[in-house]
Amino acid sequence: MKHIRTIIVDDEPAARARLAKLLAQDAEVEVIAECRNGQEAVEAVSKHRPDLLFLDVQMPLMNGLEAVSRIPQDRLPFVVFVTAHDQYALKAFDVNAVDYLLKPYDDERFFASLEKAKKHIDMKMNNRLTGKLLDLMREHMHAKSEYTEVFTIREKGREHKVNVADIVYLRAEGNYLCMQLKDRHFLYRFTMNAVETELDPERFLRIHRSYIVNNAHVRSSRYSGNNEFIFTMANGERIVSGRSYKEQIARVLQEQAA
Repeated sequence: MKHIRTIIVDDEPAARARLAKLLAQDAEVEVIAECRNGQEAVEAVSKHRPDLLFLDVQMPLMNGLEAVSRIPQDRLPFVVFVTAHDQYALKAFDVNAVDYLLKPYDDERFFASLEKAKKHIDMKMNNRLTGKLLDLMREHMHAKSEYTEVFTIREKGREHKVNVADIVYLRAEGNYLCMQLKDRHFLYRFTMNAVETELDPERFLRIHRSYIVNNAHVRSSRYSGNNEFIFTMANGERIVSGRSYKEQIARVLQEQAA
């Protein structure tokens, strides 16, 4: 199956023909364009978005190195430079070329270079696939999560999205909750008991009838006696726990310390 889209660039027709003939022997390679100079190469890359470029160095109008410098980095394919001048070899690698072919090259040297390019292309494709799979896994886990990750707060006609990770703590205020963030807070019409079921117990801890803290924003906690703990939060506030929550807090703190 052909999946390596390739462009040949050389000002000599015979040189282009030889490259095309050699590339035709590989079933994975598809030659999608041939160019006579660097200017045509820049235009062809922009139009076709190839995976691989066999690029001559010495050409009229614009040479191969100039052509590479004109192609945006995010569109630059893998490049194999083809040159009759070995002094260009080092420059080729300065612009991240996969390899260079020094004219006159034999078939064995050509296919070694092509194989090297294919390995780079396969690695890039695998990385893209891995990234897509990870994104799908994250979406799936988010969709399957039984806990809320974002609260939608409406305030004065505006809608705010509050990520639970940004909540320092929640405090009961009558029929509302105060969602305290690092540098601001929101009032949310909800009860403590109801919101507690919405939050991941691995990340949030009920420490008082009126307080739930985000473990990620707890800077320190200590037992102060009288069945109470003192929690120092990331924003500098100190919260004293309810006495009836002593055993639950002690168990969670012990698990975190283990």
